[in-house]
Amino acid sequence: MVTPRPFSAALGGMACLLASAALAPLFDGFGWWFGPVLIATAVAVSTAVLGRLLGALFRLPASTGICLSLIGLLTTLTRVSARDTALLGVIPTPSTVTALRELALAGKHDIGELAVPVPERPGLVVLVFVAVYLVVMAVDLIVVVVDRPPLAGLPLLGLFVVPAAVLPAGVGTLPFVLASVGFVALMLLDGNRMVTRWGHPVGDRPPRVIRNGLGSLGARVAVGSLVIAAAVPLLVPSLDGHGVIDNGGGRRSGDGPSSASVVQPIVSLSQQLHDDREIPLLRVTTDNPQYLRLTALENFDGQRFTLRALNATKEARVSEGLPGPERGVRTISTTASVAVSGEMAERYLPVPGIPTDFGGLAGDWRLAEPTGTVFSTRTSTAGLRYTVSAAVPDPTAQQIAAATGPVPESMNVVTQLPPDVDPRLRTLLAQITTGASTGYARVLAIQNFLRGSEFTYDLNGAPTVQDGALSEFLFESRRGYCEQFASAMTVLVRMLGLPARVAIGFTHGTRAADGTWVITNKQAHAWPEVWFPTLGWLPFEPTRRSDGATPAPDYAPSTTEPTTGPDPAEVPQGNGDVAVEPTPSAVPVPDDQGGAAEELTAEADDKAAGTHKDAFPPSWLPWVGLGLGILVLLSIPALSRVALRRRRMGSGGPDRQDAEAVARVHAAWAELVDVAADLGIHLRTSDSPRSGAQRLIAYLEAGPEAGSAEVDAARQALIRMAMAQERARYAPARMAAPDPGVDVLADLALARRVLWSVAPRGRRAMATVAPPSMMQRAREIPVRDVLGRIRHRAGDPPDNGADDDQEAGVGASAGGRTHPPQPPA
Repeated sequence: MVTPRPFSAALGGMACLLASAALAPLFDGFGWWFGPVLIATAVAVSTAVLGRLLGALFRLPASTGICLSLIGLLTTLTRVSARDTALLGVIPTPSTVTALRELALAGKHDIGELAVPVPERPGLVVLVFVAVYLVVMAVDLIVVVVDRPPLAGLPLLGLFVVPAAVLPAGVGTLPFVLASVGFVALMLLDGNRMVTRWGHPVGDRPPRVIRNGLGSLGARVAVGSLVIAAAVPLLVPSLDGHGVIDNGGGRRSGDGPSSASVVQPIVSLSQQLHDDREIPLLRVTTDNPQYLRLTALENFDGQRFTLRALNATKEARVSEGLPGPERGVRTISTTASVAVSGEMAERYLPVPGIPTDFGGLAGDWRLAEPTGTVFSTRTSTAGLRYTVSAAVPDPTAQQIAAATGPVPESMNVVTQLPPDVDPRLRTLLAQITTGASTGYARVLAIQNFLRGSEFTYDLNGAPTVQDGALSEFLFESRRGYCEQFASAMTVLVRMLGLPARVAIGFTHGTRAADGTWVITNKQAHAWPEVWFPTLGWLPFEPTRRSDGATPAPDYAPSTTEPTTGPDPAEVPQGNGDVAVEPTPSAVPVPDDQGGAAEELTAEADDKAAGTHKDAFPPSWLPWVGLGLGILVLLSIPALSRVALRRRRMGSGGPDRQDAEAVARVHAAWAELVDVAADLGIHLRTSDSPRSGAQRLIAYLEAGPEAGSAEVDAARQALIRMAMAQERARYAPARMAAPDPGVDVLADLALARRVLWSVAPRGRRAMATVAPPSMMQRAREIPVRDVLGRIRHRAGDPPDNGADDDQEAGVGASAGGRTHPPQPPA
């Protein structure tokens, strides 16, 4: 039978709560995800303790606690996420199960669709709640039931798996330190248990001294290890150039490894376009505005396009020169000065067309030539200012039609299709390309088909990324945004046998009053690129917006543009893809162009503040509540100590001559022993009251204050208190006639004041903030005795076994913690 062990369970829950800090960088905002995490931790710990309490009381099997915890998971999750479908808001129904399942599927979809930091989503709340709850259950079972706290690090490590895999810079120092503090606390708990399993110690030092010595040494080792783990990465050379020794490596073109690679990013146009905020990301100064390209997605799994791994050697640094466009293709030269806001921290550099030269670009940026991506594993785009010269392909229709030839084997990745492609696509492709005799004509037919009036640009009507999303878009809804249009055209072009991929970037943006172009997150865009022999990659535009924001290229004119004005019902609201007509907008632009990046950041902050200024509660309120809650928890020992001292000191005056005089003396002596414990003055368990007083006197006379009037007065007060305690313990009948002029409470106040004044400052601070006497009481809760009394009252025989989670306390002789034997009535 397992005892409740509330202290151990609470310590495990605290470790889980601290480890959950690793999830913070994944989410945009704090309260919407941390609130459910806090609730999950509290409920999981409470139900586990309650299950063990019921199991010990009624002798139920150990599985009772697990069942109760699972019931707590279901009911609490119902209350948090599906209360409208439940009885009384907490009792699940079949509708509740269906609602929770739909939310979980939506959360799974959001994981694949959204980029970090993700905005608030009900489905993600469900997944985070369940994940944290199960981790807390696992930690509780390991710490309390299995009694192996070190193994709890395995489930705690699970909270770091997703952030470490997704975040480019890892979880960060603060989450690592917080999680380590929780794990170290579990390790110290295991150390204390190992000592108590040996039984009662032999010698002068009480058990608490041994345990505190072990805990103090372990705490010093743990703190030193954490400091080293956090400081060493800052002191050694680093690949990203952020170390103290190598703090400039990220900005020198001649340093670094021979090759660099980046992991697969999470690219989501849906997240940027559906964001309620409009955040300025780029300011471009150019006479010839073009789409800004970040990268290209080439791998296709049947549902969506993803980026292949990018690799580039040090010879591929853009500072070493760029290959430029294919020879013989007609191009348009363009130059753009780009200022990037601090809000845009990407590893891919936004560039127009095919870049040929950079100026003022800081950092180690390299060209992954197969995808045409300029990327960096060291530097992000946040705050960059640079000038780029580029060549924008502008071939004639005759040049494209004449560009024929075999497709190289190196293009296999951009021609592959899964074997289970919907067979209806080939029938549709045949209908679209009827009458087209060349590859270029077929590609143009596909573009114009998607730009036709049968398809509608709609941010809210796009199909999901589940099975059959492409077929749903082409054959059923025919509603979507650029991601669906670009993906559909790329698949159809690959079915022609031509290489095709999906490019990711931004449209032109909005022209400001000073002539610059401001690009926000609402201008995120996707378009297909098709490869032609001798010409290379050419962009096409299948997405038709009724506001004219996405015109077709000159070499691929659209024949399906509407002849009437835009339908107001079809114009997307707030998506940010605006026409490129040079009309002034409401974007304020100062005269100083040198600080463009900083101005964009300030604009983003103002917009964000304006969007959420009416929101309640404010974003800082959860942090304030958490801080106040922590302060309240930390102040409980100190407040309890003050309350206990006041109760003891108020137990009566010197003129009382009734039976309460005995209790008054015992209370005063117990308070004196607690004062000694708080100040680090250790009394032996075998000491009589007189011996205990002599130890306190020796402590007073060991310092430079010896011989002073205050020390002499305290010495006499301690002797009087010891004599009174001996009479109250061994001759309580004599307490009916106390010695005249003796006030045990006054002696206690004098002795406490002098002991406190001679104690070191650090001891006094610890005694005030976290009194050791109260911390010891918290660990000495007699759970087994309480359960035995409850079972005895219920008719069960009491359980006399020792509680292996209970720690021994100071004996009655020195500490006065137990009641003295009472005379027979």
